Amino acid sequence: MILSNELAGIRRIFIDTAPIIYYIEAHSQFGPVTKEIFQTFHSGKSMAFTSVITITEVLPKPIKIGNMELAIRFMEFLKYGKNFELIEISSDIAEKAGNIRGYYTDLRTMDAIQIATALDIGAEVFITNDTKLKQIKDIRVLVLKDYI
Repeated sequence: MILSNELAGIRRIFIDTAPIIYYIEAHSQFGPVTKEIFQTFHSGKSMAFTSVITITEVLPKPIKIGNMELAIRFMEFLKYGKNFELIEISSDIAEKAGNIRGYYTDLRTMDAIQIATALDIGAEVFITNDTKLKQIKDIRVLVLKDYI
């Protein structure tokens, strides 16, 4: 399978935290496949989204190792990326996340919030590298590992 084929015609993409990390850090294994995703929305063919939860998940490593340049790169991308929108968490999204966790009891809170945010903004696909999220039936989940 080729990821760019899967994204053809998709207008609204929700991107989980891991693909953003792989793209910004140019990950040796997953960097090339994430580049396909980012080229899709940078070209204007689609719009990409993530929630503010992603900020909480991308900053600890650069802060811990004292790499402020990397922390700044993450924040600039998340706040000012082309055809990319950072979504705030509302009480409606939190409620949806709670309902999702009720149906998928092994789902972590952060994952449920990300899924709920994707549903709230009408995303057509949810891109992650977390295979356990394939259990979600409410949105089409694409896992990077499947495209390597």
